[in-house]
Amino acid sequence: MKYLFFLATFIHLFPLTNISAQNLKNNEIDKYIKEVQQQYNIPGLALAVIKDGKLIHKMNYGLANIEMGVPVTDKTLFPLFSTTKVMSVIAVYQLIQENKIALESPISYFLDDLPITWKNVQVKNLITHSSGLPDIVNYTTENEENAKQKVYNDSIKFSPGNQFDYNQTNYWLLNRIFQKVVHKTLSQFIIDTQFQSVVRSVVFEGNNLKVVENLSYGYVNTDGSAEFLKRNWNFPEYEYGAAALNMTLDAFIEWNTNFDNGFFISDKMKKQLLAPFNYEIKRDFTYGLDLIKQNNDVSYGFSGGLSTAFRKFPDKGLTVILLANGMFIPTDKRHGINEVVNTIASIAEKK
Repeated sequence: MKYLFFLATFIHLFPLTNISAQNLKNNEIDKYIKEVQQQYNIPGLALAVIKDGKLIHKMNYGLANIEMGVPVTDKTLFPLFSTTKVMSVIAVYQLIQENKIALESPISYFLDDLPITWKNVQVKNLITHSSGLPDIVNYTTENEENAKQKVYNDSIKFSPGNQFDYNQTNYWLLNRIFQKVVHKTLSQFIIDTQFQSVVRSVVFEGNNLKVVENLSYGYVNTDGSAEFLKRNWNFPEYEYGAAALNMTLDAFIEWNTNFDNGFFISDKMKKQLLAPFNYEIKRDFTYGLDLIKQNNDVSYGFSGGLSTAFRKFPDKGLTVILLANGMFIPTDKRHGINEVVNTIASIAEKK
């Protein structure tokens, strides 16, 4: 009887011990986030940590709107900035999976008005930023036709595949390819195929100052003063897909679950996506996502606007989703958003 009583007590207490250990980790993460908010002057943020497919930490911190004193809630929409590219890359692989495009497809197969010097560029060069094309972001204030003519007249930087050179022309071209192949903009295709169940929790809007229900403005504060300036970034619609997606943390969590469960692309497609791209001038990047190596840890994902990040640590079974309305600006005394994500992951994996 004593043995049975001991065994029952042990079984009862064992999950409580695990819960207590997780609570300690969560408290440590919360403490770290509060330190980060002070260090980087971040008004508000939302964080999720997923371990082996289970949500182990989810929390909202601070203010979504300083002027009105509105706290961050589960309804708060955060601008993803370039983290939008995660969904855009998945959209590309959805078309590859449907045999509508291929990584080696020349972009001239879909677009017949390209300069002759652009015609050796392939789809894989767009998603790996190895196209060598001039950057259309220099003409963001122009309408699409004017921007197109100007960027067409600019010189190419290098031959495709030579090196990594981050630019938005790649995603402008992908947007045009989607319109040719599926008769939808890249942004509409993303909404239709990746966010059908949470469509009210996501919106493409490139004007960071436009009044949108539950949208958190982006803020800038670099000197530690009490004054916060609103970001006035404005992405034109023809650049949607490179940026401009806004969403709640819950919508991002559900998207990650669907990605992990193969709802968007198959394991075969994921393997191709996560394979390192072989640049002539070496750089760590996969066939669409950033590849980050720190000590013996390898992770992949994307960050945007020095404010948002999505990272997966496959060896740890961890995913970190960080959405903020301030900027993790690196200085001599502090590191940037990648280091913040690394620290969160380190806390989450503690025994």
